[in-house]
Amino acid sequence: GNMNKTLINEMKKLDNSGLNDVMDLARELMVMNGKMLFKPGMKVFMVQKTKKTPGVIVRILQKNAVVTLDSGRNYRVPMSMLEAA
Repeated sequence: GNMNKTLINEMKKLDNSGLNDVMDLARELMVMNGKMLFKPGMKVFMVQKTKKTPGVIVRILQKNAVVTLDSGRNYRVPMSMLEAA
């Protein structure tokens, strides 16, 4: 997307410690966005480096979702690894 120029310029002034704080915040916001997006019964993909595994969300936990994969097994998956199907 088109990121705010002011934000980019401010980030360029940060040292690595500050950038780590920004990344932590970004991850938290991504989890929060995911929580709003993901709901039980929803079809998702568990995304790993080389493959996408289809599954269905059983329930939402703090930072993870419990997902039933095609194999019929349940896995706790970090929200960051999930993608809406």
